[in-house]
Amino acid sequence: MADLGKRAVVRISGRANCLSSVLFKQVVNGLIERGRRAFTLDLSDCQLMDSTFLGVLVGLNRSLGQAESAGGFSLYQPTEPVRVLLDNLGILELFNTAESLGQAEDAEPVEAGGAVDKTELTRTSLEAHRTLIDAKPENEAKFKEVTRFLEEDLQQQGAADSPD
Repeated sequence: MADLGKRAVVRISGRANCLSSVLFKQVVNGLIERGRRAFTLDLSDCQLMDSTFLGVLVGLNRSLGQAESAGGFSLYQPTEPVRVLLDNLGILELFNTAESLGQAEDAEPVEAGGAVDKTELTRTSLEAHRTLIDAKPENEAKFKEVTRFLEEDLQQQGAADSPD
């Protein structure tokens, strides 16, 4: 990740998954707190993106778009598997395309946070899947069972955490 002042570039390498989505959200929210509203997401080395990561991305993009007209994520060179996933879920059109990364190679990297707790991970995943359904109602059939499972898991975690 590189903070370029008004715009930040986030490079996703390898697999963008449930666990990395929590850290991604933390870093992006930290950059938002510092006044960043426009992001370029470098997907040229992203081999796979799971639905949780994608839902987090859509949610962040929506909140940035509602906060400021110039905000949000632009996608730079998504790999074929990632582009196909975005297209299949009907959300590719929610993002602009970036033609370049600008000055990203000269910028300082921004480090992600540390460990993620299970409740936060489950809550993030549930919220991400609900976002994908909200973005495209046809996705409900794809994620209905996932959201049900995550809701039940959160309830069980809450029961395990509460004193008797």
